Amino acid sequence: MARSLRWRLLLGLLVLLVSLWSLFPFLWYFLVSLTLPGSIPRSLALPSTLTLRTYAAVLFGGGYVDVGTKVSIIPNVINSVKVAGMTVALCLALSVGAAYVFSRFRARALRVAFNGLLIVRMTPGVSLAVPIFLMMTQYRLVNTHVGLALVHTLLSLPLAIWLMKGFFDTIPPELEEAAAIDGASLLVALRRIVLPLAAPGVAVTACFVFLASYVEFMFALILSRGGINTLPLAIAGYKSEHQVFYNEMAAASFISMIPLALFFFFVGRSMVSGLSFGALK
Repeated sequence: MARSLRWRLLLGLLVLLVSLWSLFPFLWYFLVSLTLPGSIPRSLALPSTLTLRTYAAVLFGGGYVDVGTKVSIIPNVINSVKVAGMTVALCLALSVGAAYVFSRFRARALRVAFNGLLIVRMTPGVSLAVPIFLMMTQYRLVNTHVGLALVHTLLSLPLAIWLMKGFFDTIPPELEEAAAIDGASLLVALRRIVLPLAAPGVAVTACFVFLASYVEFMFALILSRGGINTLPLAIAGYKSEHQVFYNEMAAASFISMIPLALFFFFVGRSMVSGLSFGALK
């Protein structure tokens, strides 16, 4: 009994140390966001001056701090949320039907196509930059929310299909067969039986797609001409020719977490149950 208690204490101590090691950069960066330029903490001690002026400068721009970009980050938040929302809608609309076909029908061509989705995931994004830019330019989708959402959908769709197929595989086909006996069509069975049971999987997929689109930087940089600057571009822009404004960059980084926290809060219960549901496969 004493030996078991010692092992638990050692395990708890190890977990505590790993947690502190993981959280320390976030805590330090949070302190940076509460200081003014030139007051970045360089030790474990609290800085002498703590202020919210940096957050005010990031949110509202203007002269809240003596140096900085003087530009509000709110339009960038709106752009990122808008593009990520459109990407989630497109990915779910396309992945549900494709994943259902891959899950329920058995054919060699379908297996080849399903495994071929990995090619997109394994292809480095930078190798797709030039053809995607030329295609977006041809269709006049550069510097538009729709164009960027289409590119993010291209990048996230294979992962969405793989995730949705895994959840569809856990649903017994006998439920759809029973619905077919009662006269339900394939689409009716999918809408009224399969999708409600796969709702946790839809929530998990939506979370992954939203996060991937929300933090994507490279294609947002390539396809933006100032009109659709997203949050990653705005955060990277807190610098001048001779200085990096770490305080405002840190404040903007923490503000950027708010939409993600809200999104995960609203789908959190479904996401947790979805992860558990998928683990039982």
